Amino acid sequence: MRVLTLSTYPIAAPRHGGQQRLHHIVRAFKAAGHQTQSIGIFGSQSYPAEEGFLSLPPVDQLTRYIKNPVLMEDWAIGQMAVDDAKVFSELCDHIDVVPDVIHVEQPWLFAFAQRYARQCGRDKVKLIYGSANIEHELKRSIVEQIIGTKAAKSCAELVLKCECSAARGADLVAATSSRDAQWLRPYSNGDVLVAANGVAERPSTIAGIEAANAITSHRKFALYCASSHPPNIAGFFDLFGRGIGFLSPIERIVVAGGAGLSIRSDSRFKTTPGLAAHFIDAGEVSEECLQGLLETSHVMVLPLTQGGGTNLKTAEALWAGHWVVATQTAMRGFEDYSAERGLDVCSDASSFREAIRVAMQSAPLRLSSAEKMARRPLLWEYTLKPMVSRAGAIAKGIL
Repeated sequence: MRVLTLSTYPIAAPRHGGQQRLHHIVRAFKAAGHQTQSIGIFGSQSYPAEEGFLSLPPVDQLTRYIKNPVLMEDWAIGQMAVDDAKVFSELCDHIDVVPDVIHVEQPWLFAFAQRYARQCGRDKVKLIYGSANIEHELKRSIVEQIIGTKAAKSCAELVLKCECSAARGADLVAATSSRDAQWLRPYSNGDVLVAANGVAERPSTIAGIEAANAITSHRKFALYCASSHPPNIAGFFDLFGRGIGFLSPIERIVVAGGAGLSIRSDSRFKTTPGLAAHFIDAGEVSEECLQGLLETSHVMVLPLTQGGGTNLKTAEALWAGHWVVATQTAMRGFEDYSAERGLDVCSDASSFREAIRVAMQSAPLRLSSAEKMARRPLLWEYTLKPMVSRAGAIAKGIL
């Protein structure tokens, strides 16, 4: 089976959660013996060049589709990909062979996939919609925080139409949680299944641990892994905005990923009591260093208060086997693990901070072999297997 994936971000060297998910989807298809190719249009200027991807279009081109494309670049790119003959042709030129299946991660380029499939003969090409979130809900919350309620409403309406169209046009819809799958089913004309976010089984190395220790200076620390995605920053200040008094003077909170810079650049950083003194911004770290931070952390924190879908970092935290303090939002899609030893799921900021204090004062958590084995379904090889299997059946005409 030949599989083509479409996205607004590259996947060869994944950083944020969306890249990680699609990277492992491609690996899952390859592991099942399928030929894969990945193409798309960048939704940000920050991405490094990658074969098969077009650069982010200039703002004046995006304004043909929406007056203010700020925070709506992904939606505008999707409109351009199908409506602009030149862009459509350029993206088509990157496709090596006609695929049997096109997997579109997030709804933005789904209309392009539909037009391309019609051009090839619709029955020859099956379409998968990879729904990472309930996109219109997430878009509304992000735009409302930064631009305002009126803009958020109109942007959410455009995105709702886009994602419903993707669900209706897909032969298979892959959601990240049961909640999302339930929302998508009424709009879908094909199968809807859950392909949850997962984690890779990656051992730490001595070099990785040394790199982590260089960042933390061997201090006991709570680790937050997150990209600069706005909900990650909002959740951090929602939970920690009243201060970091739950940490002792020698303890630290380490942020790995793009979120660190965004948190430090936020006006609330300097006004949050104790935060500057306890905060370590690890920045974008190598995979080896990240594994070192995961290995040496005492507590994993998941301060998410908004957003749909499921959080890839929740799977990562649970698999690490340390103390985990999470919000109920962060546990969406991982409810089966809510009673696991070492996990504290909190409903408000006060209990969240108190849970971190208690965990930091506790001895390091050590999972038994049986407990570790019980968490193996968190691995990507398990979470994506139903989707890969069903995609193969649909491509063969087994509906």
